[in-house]
Amino acid sequence: MPPDNKFSSTRRHLLTGALGTVAALAAGSAATSPVGQVERPQPRYPYAPGGFVVFGADGTDVTAFVKAMARIAAMGGGTLMFRRGVYNWSSADLRALGHLGIAVPANCTIDGNGSVINITGSDQIFYVFTATDVSRVAVADLTVIGNGMSTGYNTGAFMKFGLSAAATAGVDTFTLDTIELQNFKAPWWVFVHNESPSNFEIQHVRVNGLRGISRPGNSLDPTSIGVNAAVIAFVSIAKEPADAARAIIRNVVVTDFYAEATHIKQGIIFDYNVHDSEMRGAVVHNAGQMGGHDDTGCYALQVYGANNRNTRISDPVLISPRDNGVYAVNGSGLVIQNATVRGQTSTADATLPKAGISSNSVRDVVISGGTFSDNATDLSLVIGDTEANVSVQNVRCTGASKAGIRLLGAKAGVGGATITGARVTAGATGLALYSPNDIIHYVNDVRVADSEFATTNLIAVKISSSPTPARNWSFSNVTCTSRGTPFQAYQFGGRMTIQDMRLVLSGGGTAGYSAFRCFGAGTMIVDGLTIADQSLGTTMDTRDFFGSLTNVRSENSTTQPVAASAGTARPTFPGFPGARIQNLAPGAGGHREWQWRDGGWVEVE
Repeated sequence: MPPDNKFSSTRRHLLTGALGTVAALAAGSAATSPVGQVERPQPRYPYAPGGFVVFGADGTDVTAFVKAMARIAAMGGGTLMFRRGVYNWSSADLRALGHLGIAVPANCTIDGNGSVINITGSDQIFYVFTATDVSRVAVADLTVIGNGMSTGYNTGAFMKFGLSAAATAGVDTFTLDTIELQNFKAPWWVFVHNESPSNFEIQHVRVNGLRGISRPGNSLDPTSIGVNAAVIAFVSIAKEPADAARAIIRNVVVTDFYAEATHIKQGIIFDYNVHDSEMRGAVVHNAGQMGGHDDTGCYALQVYGANNRNTRISDPVLISPRDNGVYAVNGSGLVIQNATVRGQTSTADATLPKAGISSNSVRDVVISGGTFSDNATDLSLVIGDTEANVSVQNVRCTGASKAGIRLLGAKAGVGGATITGARVTAGATGLALYSPNDIIHYVNDVRVADSEFATTNLIAVKISSSPTPARNWSFSNVTCTSRGTPFQAYQFGGRMTIQDMRLVLSGGGTAGYSAFRCFGAGTMIVDGLTIADQSLGTTMDTRDFFGSLTNVRSENSTTQPVAASAGTARPTFPGFPGARIQNLAPGAGGHREWQWRDGGWVEVE
C-alpha cells in the first residue's frame, strides 16, 4: 500500500511556524492506510533543530530513505518525517547496506508519523537503523514488522545505538517514542551498546511507549541460557569489577513499555555497567513461555552484572514469566516498588533462583509494596555479602507453590536482610518463609518484624532443617499459621531473638508435629510466644535447647511440649546472665521459672 499524504494528527500541532510551509507541501488526498486511523499517544520528544525532509515524495524504498538521510546529514541534522502509510522494504536491500544498515546521523529525528514498515523477503538483515558515535538521535511514531530471520549476534534487529571502541568522545540523548516492533529474531531487537575501552559514556537514553510483539520462532535458541531474546537491551562491555569506571551507560529511563513475550525470553535488559537508570510501568506478558525452557534465562526484566549501580523499577506488571519476573544479579542500589507479578512457573532453582523477583547477590536492595500471586516462589533473596543491606517492605504474597519468600546465602557467613510488614499466604504445597541454612550456605543478621506468614501446608516458617552456625536473627510481632509446625528453626546454632510471636494451628494441628520446633537451638532468646488453637501434636520441641524462654502462653490449646523440652524440667545447660526458663510442665514443681544466678539455675516462685 502506498503512503498517504496526510500527517498524523498527533504531529500537526508541531508543524507550525517555519515547518508550516513544509507541512502544506505534504498535504494531499485522504488517507488510504488504516494505520492513519489509529489514535496514538502524544509523543514526548521535540523535533531536531535543522532541516526538514518529507520521506515518501521521491520514492518509498530503502534506497530513497538512504538518500533522505544523506540530505539530513548534509544539513547538519534535522527531522525526516514519513508520509503516513505502509512501506515495504526489501530485506535484500537492507542486507546490501552491510552491518550498519541505514546509518542515522547526529542531530536527527526520524518521525514515522504513524507509518508501518514491513521487512519483506527472506534475507537476513543486520540492523534496519544504526546510530554509532553520534548524539541527539530520535525515532518515533513508527511500527516496524521484521521478517523473523536471524542466526546470531548483530543480525536480524531493528536498531543499534552505540559507542564504538574507536569513539573519541561519549554520546548522549537517544530517544525512542511510540515505537511498535513485531517479529524480530535478534538477541536484542533494540541494542544500546557501549564498547568504549575508556571512560566515555552513553548518557540520557529515553524510551517511551515501546511495544514488542513476539511471534512463533522469534527466539534464537530456546534451549540455551547464554542466548538472549529480548525486545531491548542496554549492554556495556565492562563486565568485570576492575572495569567499573569505563564504558558506562548512564541515565536510562524506560517508560510505558509493553511486551507480549511469549515467543522470546526477555522484555528489558540492563547488562553489566548501567548506572542511575529506571524502568517505569513496564508490562510484560508470558516471558519465555514458548520462546524458552525452564532455566534458560526467561526473565521479563533483567538487571545483570557486577558494575550496575542505582537501578529503580517502579510499578511493573509481569504476567506469567517462566523463570523470573525480575532477575537481578550482582551490582548495587536496586529499588523495586509496587511490582505486580503473577503466574511465574519455573521451579528449576538448583543452580539459579527462580521467582517473581529474584535478587541474586545484589547489595543495597529495597523491594517495597507490590502484589505477588500464584507464583512458584514470590521472592528469592540470595545474600552474597556480609553487609548486603537487603530490605523487603510491605509486600503481599498469595498462593506460592514452593515459597512465598526464600532467603538463602550464596556462601557461608553472609548477611544483612530485613523483612517488615510482609503478608504472605503460601499455597497448599508452599512455605511462607524459607531459609535453607546449613553449614555451607547460611545467612546472618536477619530481622523480621510486623509480618504474617501462613500456609495450608504443614510448615509456615522454616529457618533451618539441618545444623547451621547462622546467627543474629530476630523476629518481633510475627504471626505464623500452618497445619503442623508454624515455626521451625531446627539446630539453629547462633543467636536468635523472638519477641511477641504468635503461632496459630489451622484445623487444630497435626499429630506428630510441634508448633514451635526449635530442637538443638544454640542461643535462642524467647520473650513472648503464644500458641493458639492446637488440639493435636505438641506445643514445643525445645530439646537440647540453649537460651532463655519466657512469657510462653497457650490460647485455646490442649497440648503439651515434647518430653525433655526446655521448660519441662530443671535446665542442665550452662546459662548466661539474664537467662530464664519458664516452667511449662506442672509436674516439674509449682514454681514459675528457673533463673540463672551465680553460676546455677534457681527456682523462682
